[in-house]
Amino acid sequence: SLNKLQKGDKIYVIDDKKATTTFVVREFRSYNPQVDASDVFVSNDGKSHLNIITCEGVWNHVSKSYSKRQVVFTDKE
Repeated sequence: SLNKLQKGDKIYVIDDKKATTTFVVREFRSYNPQVDASDVFVSNDGKSHLNIITCEGVWNHVSKSYSKRQVVFTDKE
């Protein structure tokens, strides 16, 4: 249900010890799969983030890939 997320929504991650970490959606970005998007893995603010990468756009049967990558950026609450 990533397509239903909105800015300000919360995502809850439960670890193997049943501890819950909460992340708040900050922004969405769409990337071309052929463009370097390594910046989604970099942060210099000293905070924890959870960035979720998924596919969107049109399915290409030849390359067996979607035309875009959707990234959901979140900050630890």
